Amino acid sequence: MPPNLPAELARIFASESPMTFARYMELALYHPEFGYYANAPKIGKKGDYFTAPTVHPVFGAAVAKQILEIWEALGRPQDFTILEAGAGEGYLALDILRYLALKGKEFPYRILEPFPANRTRQRQTLQGLAEKVKWFESWEEVPPFTGVFLSNELFDSFPVHLIEKTDEDLQEVYVVFGKGRFVEALGGLSQPEILERVLPYANYWPEGYRTEVCLAYRGFLKEIAKHLVKGVVITFDYGYSRADLYHPDRERGTLLCFREHQVLENPYLFPGKCDLTAHVDFTALKEIGETFGLYPVGFTTQAAFLVGLGVEGLLQEIGRTAPRDIEALKLLLLPQGLGMSHWVFVQARNAPLSLSLSGFKLSNRLRIL
Repeated sequence: MPPNLPAELARIFASESPMTFARYMELALYHPEFGYYANAPKIGKKGDYFTAPTVHPVFGAAVAKQILEIWEALGRPQDFTILEAGAGEGYLALDILRYLALKGKEFPYRILEPFPANRTRQRQTLQGLAEKVKWFESWEEVPPFTGVFLSNELFDSFPVHLIEKTDEDLQEVYVVFGKGRFVEALGGLSQPEILERVLPYANYWPEGYRTEVCLAYRGFLKEIAKHLVKGVVITFDYGYSRADLYHPDRERGTLLCFREHQVLENPYLFPGKCDLTAHVDFTALKEIGETFGLYPVGFTTQAAFLVGLGVEGLLQEIGRTAPRDIEALKLLLLPQGLGMSHWVFVQARNAPLSLSLSGFKLSNRLRIL
């Protein structure tokens, strides 16, 4: 039995066994009481992982600068709103609001957050600014809006299906729970879209090749397009183009399990107690988004995006130029930090086709998607 596995989770795992890995991941991360995100995951040096907003406030300042440029490009709409999903501790919201205030601007800030523990922590982070923020528990509560939909390291946490190339065909990995332990079993693909997503790449995979397919993007992008009347979607995350994600050399896929900044090879050791992630298929975000009227604007590394927005000058603007601030900036920009592993993908809906953003003036690699 995995250490400290809640009885309720064990009951569900046993009753639904065998289940797809996507279902296992959904329960481990998103169970309303015992899932990892329901129990306020720790971010930062003392937690399981860190994100760009927790590294330094200049990241949020750069995002805010880009948002101001988008507001200008849209014709300065009076009802311009920012909606963030997966806001974590609330640091990105805090730094965006502070930079906007520095520039004498104020936009309604909304956070889509289903878990009470996270909403509580976000309110604590945003003390003094919480009156400027409104929280929504679900998409049903979100009214149509014009502005920016924003997420940082959200899509990588969406449940994924695991597939494996055998000597005969593609098989899906199913999770079997019994006698207090998890085992894997191979079976037929649970959804036809899985095969559609990986063709023709699967023809070049060696036997034993294992990878992930996320089918959850579609429903979420549909909700974004349904609620975003006019504006821009900004996605920060780690991932690849589909051709790179499903390259024959990537034989074990990208599934990762994080606990206390350590990478665990076994995703079944601590269900509900560790973070499970898989690299984002940005080509899928592009293709699915286009079916819902979200057209691609730009795709580049986090480093290029921040440099394009003049991140060094932003340090001066927010009054953070001490040596420790410079070191934090290096972590955001350098390849051995987050600079080259994390990407920025921007889509637009009912926005000017000529939309030109400073975040992509240094590099726009949209063509690789």
